[in-house]
Amino acid sequence: MSYLIHPFISFLFFIILSSYHFGEQHLEDKISGSKVLKSMLYTAYGMLIFSLIFIENLKDVEVVMRNLTGKIIPNSWIETMLVTSSLLLITLTAYLFTRKVKPNIQIVRELFYVLLLYLVFKTSSLIFGFAIYFVLWHSIPSILDQTKFLSGGYTFKTILEYLKTAFVYWLISITGLVVAYYYLSESLFNSIIFIVLFAVTAPHVWVMNRMKQ
Repeated sequence: MSYLIHPFISFLFFIILSSYHFGEQHLEDKISGSKVLKSMLYTAYGMLIFSLIFIENLKDVEVVMRNLTGKIIPNSWIETMLVTSSLLLITLTAYLFTRKVKPNIQIVRELFYVLLLYLVFKTSSLIFGFAIYFVLWHSIPSILDQTKFLSGGYTFKTILEYLKTAFVYWLISITGLVVAYYYLSESLFNSIIFIVLFAVTAPHVWVMNRMKQ
């Protein structure tokens, strides 16, 4: 409903909400502190990922934004998001290390991961780069968390049961994506991907938050 009322603001909200969710998935077990501090770290991490994807695919982002909202995100906004999220991550991480209980973060390893993701984004298209991040970096850990929640742990058997349960839904989704990819233009396909993500992100974040609680 909010998308129909104001598409551009709704898309920005989608980016912020997704940023928080991506950061939560990656950092939740690595940091401790107040909800406000963790929320800031989660959002900053996710916004860093989005800004790296966007800044290497500015033309594709412009096309998608025009198709979805009739407006574009100025390049200066993306550059500001990259700088701000980076500085915020550095500042908050440094603050965590000044506390008596240090976070379970391997700085060198995390920097290597970010560099690796940046190289992926730099050498791929907007959708392909996002798909690699979403599937390998986000979805697989999320599936393991869901399997652990549903079955009390993740073993070969419990993961296989999860995959069997989800198979029909995944098959329908993948079939729809393949059909859309072959019969729609690239720009329209990219836009539809983001529409689908926009539609499922909020309920998915709510369900995962309830699960983690």
